Amino acid sequence: MPQTSLSSALFTLAQSYRVTVREAINANELGLNALHVRCLHIIAETQHCTANDIVTKTGRDKAQIARLVKELIKLELVSKCADENDKRCLILSFTDQGNALFSRLEVAEQEVDAKLCHGLTDQQVRDFIAIATTMIENINHNTP
Repeated sequence: MPQTSLSSALFTLAQSYRVTVREAINANELGLNALHVRCLHIIAETQHCTANDIVTKTGRDKAQIARLVKELIKLELVSKCADENDKRCLILSFTDQGNALFSRLEVAEQEVDAKLCHGLTDQQVRDFIAIATTMIENINHNTP
């Protein structure tokens, strides 16, 4: 199995995807990187999202996520407020500006997805997702 070709293809695909999406939402102008974008997704997908939810879902350390959340707050994309049930717990949510950016991000990702899948059948796309999911699980579970 040509490991170099696989790793090269995966790296190039991931890098091209990140760059294209970031360009579509002007992420460089905002000072956002791929982890910022990932955090925006987690906040959007997680009801009552906390910084700890982001730590858990990204596997990054608490200090790095704390800095990242602080940056998103400074950019006025995210706000935090105390949880009604536990005042020690801070819930992250989008500001109006954050909602607008996330909407642009979703559109950009749909456009990039369409470009990526051009010329592929629905079955090929499903197969790719299944294979990629298995590979991710293999890495996450340290399968040889």
